Amino acid sequence: MNFVYLRLVLTALMWAGMFHVGQYAVAHMSPLSAAAWRFGLAALIFLPLVAWREGWSFDGLRRNALVLTVMAVVGVFGFNMGLFYGLQATSAVNGALIVGVNPALTAVLAAFINRRLPSAAQVVGLVLGLIGVVVVVSHGSWAMLASLHVASGDALVLLGALCWAIYTVLPQRFVKGLSSVQVAASTVTGGAVLMVAFASVATTDLVQWPSWPMLAAIGFMGIFGSVLAYLWWNDGIKVVGPTQAAIFMNFVPLFATLIGVLRGQHVGGAQWLGAALVVGGVLVSALWKKKVELPNVVPQGAASQQLCKA
Repeated sequence: MNFVYLRLVLTALMWAGMFHVGQYAVAHMSPLSAAAWRFGLAALIFLPLVAWREGWSFDGLRRNALVLTVMAVVGVFGFNMGLFYGLQATSAVNGALIVGVNPALTAVLAAFINRRLPSAAQVVGLVLGLIGVVVVVSHGSWAMLASLHVASGDALVLLGALCWAIYTVLPQRFVKGLSSVQVAASTVTGGAVLMVAFASVATTDLVQWPSWPMLAAIGFMGIFGSVLAYLWWNDGIKVVGPTQAAIFMNFVPLFATLIGVLRGQHVGGAQWLGAALVVGGVLVSALWKKKVELPNVVPQGAASQQLCKA
């Protein structure tokens, strides 16, 4: 169990590192080409990995073709376009903090798709997270907030977070008969094909062999930030459950901020406050429900005594 928790923490660390590595990548390569290289590598690893690990369910892929296509377009292509283009105009720390609202946003979307009202914990968590995002994108400036001026990079990252939330909730209701690993591999592959197709038309650097530092960045994004992190995340969910695993998402903005400090980046008070609000919102949405449900659990001995008295 402790090993599973360690892998979930390392997954959050890899995703936090993605923001800094991604910012480096888009400074030396067009965002579309960087994303195409990243997911092209991930797809080349995922395809044989799934075949070796559990075998492809082609009948399941055919039945779920429509929703998998939507997930590839929105969640893989849309999310990464928002992220990579956003990182051209905002800091890696800001990007990670904004994406930190994703768990609460995902919870509300999941409640909507499942036709159930969100719980009080989910509403409070979302509100805290959104306030944190507002603090980050406004840099704590009431004047900027009053003028409704939000940096284009922050807005693109927030749009990407919405795309990822949509990607996350769609399988809950619309994907049937496929494992989470096959869903990931098929959507990553579809997104990679889409990115390569667009990059081959819209950019000139897709076919240029990257420098060695860029190859290292692509390798980290493709292997650690895409394949390994996703496998560890899904394995963790199987062991500890999605609610418990979601708590580890709180480490992503914190790790990204700490990495930024180690790199010598200035982290202002507004960013620290935004980080606290975003993490607090996710903790509320994850832990409040658990706290409320615990009193309803009747110990086995007590239940037996109640039955005997009856």
